[in-house]
Amino acid sequence: MEFFQKVISVLAFLSIGFSLTEVYLTVNQIWKRKHERVVVESISVTAQLVSLMPGFIFALNYFFNGEYIGLIDTTLFAGLAVFYILVGMSLWVPGERKKGFWTLIKETLKFERKEAGDLAKSFLKPSGAKKNINILSQVAMIDEVIDPREKEFIQSFADHWGIKFSWENLTINKQVNSAVNLINLRQDVADYLVTSPPQKQVSELKDIIDALVNIDQEVSEQEKLIMGELDGLLSEFISQEPNAARYHVVVVPQNERQIQVVTTSLPELSKYQVGEGFAYHSSPFYSKEYADVISDGYRSLNLLSIVTLTLPAQINPVVSDS
Repeated sequence: MEFFQKVISVLAFLSIGFSLTEVYLTVNQIWKRKHERVVVESISVTAQLVSLMPGFIFALNYFFNGEYIGLIDTTLFAGLAVFYILVGMSLWVPGERKKGFWTLIKETLKFERKEAGDLAKSFLKPSGAKKNINILSQVAMIDEVIDPREKEFIQSFADHWGIKFSWENLTINKQVNSAVNLINLRQDVADYLVTSPPQKQVSELKDIIDALVNIDQEVSEQEKLIMGELDGLLSEFISQEPNAARYHVVVVPQNERQIQVVTTSLPELSKYQVGEGFAYHSSPFYSKEYADVISDGYRSLNLLSIVTLTLPAQINPVVSDS
């Protein structure tokens, strides 16, 4: 046993060499890049300051117990922490040193406070967070009136998830045709669901949309309309059970000009065979009221449009009772 302890003591002494090599190689890699802003911002000065406290306590313990190998090892890594701190506070970044030591420390710690929650937010942020914000903003604007409470509600989510969001850009990109806005909103929700988000997140999005629509204590006709459709879309995904009530909008071009309009301006429509000819149909909808509005939007373009309850293949579609 005594021999074994001596061997361990020798190995412990030799390990100082490994620690010294590790510290040297680490410092060597950073030394030639210590003036680069990206390197500086990748170092957490706060973390290094925190690491000095236990290091100092361990060093005192080793000193009073005569464990000088541990003392040397701890001192080496404490020195590395000090080096990290000096680099992290931009001491070698051109033009920064003239600010003074304490100013650099305060600026660095202030910068870190702003980013302190980034990692936590990445865990709390739902998949497709940007898409969610876009969906919520479109819901708020579907009646062409943005209530300050709706705006504040959506902005709170954008701020919490760290998403930069421009209401001005949203207003600029909004279409004049209300039917097109309904189509775009529904398509964005469908695109989000295609990414297979967790059912819990979809359920939360559904609840958030409900809260948004009711936040001004007045539900417009447009909001009722889109909610009837989105509710069916989201509920089917959450339950993983198909909804039997499906409605299609069928557009039948009457001439070459109308065919050109459909193929160039209405990419959401799919071509399919009807008897000896062909027509174009939409994706299935959950709400007949919603399908009627979409159909009316196509009629406003002077297109023959009907709403069907089913869309059998290779035969004429059956028009539902209106």
